[in-house]
Amino acid sequence: MLSKNITQQFWRYSIPSVVAMIVSGIYLIVDGIFIGQVLGAEGLAAINLAWPIIFLVTGLGLMVGVGAGALISIASGEGDKQRVQSLFNHALLLMVLMALIFSAILALLGANPITWQGASGNIQQLAESYLGILGNGALVVLFSCALPILIRNDNSPNFATILMVIGALANIGLDYLFIVKWNWELAGAAYATLGAQAIVMLLALAYFGSRYSNLRFQFSGFRLNTRYLANISNLGLSSFFTTVYTAFITLIHNYLFLRYGSITETGAYAIVLYLSVIYYFIAEGFANGMQPLISYNYGAKRYDNVLKVMALGFSIILGTGVAAVLLMNGFSEFSVGVFNNDDPALLDATVSGIRLHLWAMPLDGLVFTGAVVFQSINRASRATFISLGNMAIQLPFMLVLPFLFRVNGIWLVMPLSTVLLSLLVAWWLVKLVQQFKAELALKQA
Repeated sequence: MLSKNITQQFWRYSIPSVVAMIVSGIYLIVDGIFIGQVLGAEGLAAINLAWPIIFLVTGLGLMVGVGAGALISIASGEGDKQRVQSLFNHALLLMVLMALIFSAILALLGANPITWQGASGNIQQLAESYLGILGNGALVVLFSCALPILIRNDNSPNFATILMVIGALANIGLDYLFIVKWNWELAGAAYATLGAQAIVMLLALAYFGSRYSNLRFQFSGFRLNTRYLANISNLGLSSFFTTVYTAFITLIHNYLFLRYGSITETGAYAIVLYLSVIYYFIAEGFANGMQPLISYNYGAKRYDNVLKVMALGFSIILGTGVAAVLLMNGFSEFSVGVFNNDDPALLDATVSGIRLHLWAMPLDGLVFTGAVVFQSINRASRATFISLGNMAIQLPFMLVLPFLFRVNGIWLVMPLSTVLLSLLVAWWLVKLVQQFKAELALKQA
């Protein structure tokens, strides 16, 4: 990573990561298209009720993948091969433990996570069927999220991208078979997702057992070090809380839309999330591509390279955010129509949601990427604060705005709170840049 031009390295890591995330976004959107066209607003509302809980196990996978990946890259930059292997072994152990704990907790809770959101009747049954299937496959979900990140940090970003593409194509094909052909409703969508993730997991495990991987399954001399488990969890905690934030916000929005609106508004919210997913995945792709480069160069004390990667990443993420907002507002009726089976009320509610809910998306990308930067340099507390702050800032808005402005107030909760948090994150990033420049000046003196 030090021998090549850092700009070339940025694109080498970012492009595969972005492609992988876009592909993931496309197959999520295709999920929504199948559900919207076959089951309508009711199906869209039901899957949105199940997703907050599924986000949690996804967050555990990201926590282990990002936390271990950053530590592995830092250790590689420092030339400590023994610590690299030990971190990998502990990451695998942590994934198994967390999947078992999640499945056990979900079994104890039963249908409560769905009913807590105010669901009843058919949408509750649809959501429960989806959640039950993916909850039982938590180990597969977690591994399929974490392993591609570790592969990317193992200097194989292209293979990580290929894995995501394979998973996406498998999910689309299984969606068509299970939902359209066999009419399995939301259970079909769950089985399609789980089947695609199982393929990704198995191929990833095969990679780590091959000659192409620098990380190996070497457990003969393995010694449990709880400090490694804690370090991985602590550094990846921001990624987990970012996903918890998404789950929490989705859950509360579902509850508020069902309370102040109807199933139509809840279905509209699902479509808005599907449409925004492409930008968020592009931003996440660039942020994920930045992480190994920042971690490695930070470990090697090449602060000039760290600054270049940050400048490139943030300019692209903010620019694509502005473009996404303009495109979604300019072509809102067309894009909503892809998910809508001739329901004018659903169309009107979704177009309104796009205009009120998504205008601050570029700043959301800034906040997310800021957390990744602090993770990359092993400043876990600041990264975690950003993720938790995202939830804390929104709570007062959630209490006041729906009461004052009903459904329109619900749509405005996220963008207004994002503006406030982005001011703090931007200030922290400016201070970080100043620190790196000061370190460079001392080295050159």
